[in-house]
Amino acid sequence: MEKITAAVRKKIKQYIKNKIDISPLIEGKIIKGEDFSYAIIKKMKREEDNISDCNFSNCLIGSDDDIVSLLRCNMKNCNFNSAKFVGRAWIRYCDARNCNFKNADVSDVDYRFSDFRDGDFCNSKITISTSAGVGCKFPVSMFEELCKGWLLNITAEETE
Repeated sequence: MEKITAAVRKKIKQYIKNKIDISPLIEGKIIKGEDFSYAIIKKMKREEDNISDCNFSNCLIGSDDDIVSLLRCNMKNCNFNSAKFVGRAWIRYCDARNCNFKNADVSDVDYRFSDFRDGDFCNSKITISTSAGVGCKFPVSMFEELCKGWLLNITAEETE
């Protein structure tokens, strides 16, 4: 993989401004720490990659034609505030600790065995299911907040 040059970064900003898909510009590039806020990213396939500290706030990620695939990625400290995952997405076996998913739509994401501890899911849309989330680690506070006002006694524990 190669680094994103200043010229490519400038082109990315122009694409974002004009609402053009930036997928071809970031494919095969090192994206750790990059700011892609408000971008359209229709295709993203990353395996055993470090995408930590990226800003994906207000992004449209994915399409109805392809699956977004993040497998065994380091995605610590990413910002997905108000991002929307379009179509299906896999965030499997990822280290996604301390990510911001406030107001994000991750309702069709398969997140098996990923670690989302210390993340923020306030007002996010997420599908909680055994098949999509087997082995996943979420912040205990998320379940405490989710269960407020329910007529059920649900206890969430953090396990290691």
